[in-house]
Amino acid sequence: MKVLARIFRSLLVFLSIPWGVGSAQTDAMKLGPFERTRPRTLSVPMGEETFAEYDALNGSIGLAQQCSEITNSFWVEVEKRGECIRYYSGGWSEDNSTAIVYFPGDAILRNSKAVRFIGKSYLGKSPASITSDMYEWSEKASVPVVFLARPGLYGSSGDHNQRRHKREVDLMNGALDQLKQRYGIKRFILAGQSGGGHIVASLLTQRKDIKAVVISSGLLAVKRVTEIWDRRRSVPGPLLHDIDAFYDPVDEIQLISNTPAPIIWVLSDPEDLVIPFSTQLFYVRKLKAAGFNPYHIYVRAGDRQHHGLYKQAQLTSALIAQGKTPRQIMAALQAMDLEQIE
Repeated sequence: MKVLARIFRSLLVFLSIPWGVGSAQTDAMKLGPFERTRPRTLSVPMGEETFAEYDALNGSIGLAQQCSEITNSFWVEVEKRGECIRYYSGGWSEDNSTAIVYFPGDAILRNSKAVRFIGKSYLGKSPASITSDMYEWSEKASVPVVFLARPGLYGSSGDHNQRRHKREVDLMNGALDQLKQRYGIKRFILAGQSGGGHIVASLLTQRKDIKAVVISSGLLAVKRVTEIWDRRRSVPGPLLHDIDAFYDPVDEIQLISNTPAPIIWVLSDPEDLVIPFSTQLFYVRKLKAAGFNPYHIYVRAGDRQHHGLYKQAQLTSALIAQGKTPRQIMAALQAMDLEQIE
């Protein structure tokens, strides 16, 4: 059955059928569930220039020479194929032994017909706006903070349609190695929201230099979440993706280093409509069964989807960097919750 689905999926992509897009025209760019992407040469927005919607949806092609000329970027190779990975940061000093690295969530979304489009939260962002946010975060944390752009997003080359695969994790892992070498970092505090949480949980299985992680509304049990999403769409999931090809961190918990064990914070809104709470809880229970002691904190997201916990992740990671106790961090999160209610 899986073989037949793979063959049919390949045929649909080859034919580039824009099934599900419909005839209504809007200003938003869209790709049908089987429509072929058309990547172009990586565009390089600077300052207040916004990131291209087209590149995020279709992917982009980076070149090593071009990447060497882009400020704050790395050329990272995985299996002899390279990508230009950009980053935006603030707060560097003579002592950069500990740094916070943040991984953003997904930009490509799908509707009930599996049509792909770019989420509103991505549009309008620029290198300047992200860098400004990193400086503010750094002031709160008293350590450097880095926004690491995932492949295909925020000025990095690559194809965001290929997220969840091991190659995306390996590219981010390679970028951390180069960050470490460039700035003399010894220990990382990693933070990730939603799909960025998948990157953080995956890196947790790959590295021994992670002091702590903060995962908010995280995609932590990829196969379980994907199966739930597939039931919400009219297009059969096996025609959209090979679920077995995804890197699923919940299946790799045994690879997490316990010498010493990293500090793990998982922030969840029980009413999350994007990443079901049950799947986040499943990951936490798996961690506990493996002998880890994660902090699983229930917090309130301010958006209608009960999903956006970026500010809470920012606060938590900053307080960890400051050396605050778990009790102090929980109190601060509770105070933030009360502010939203008021």
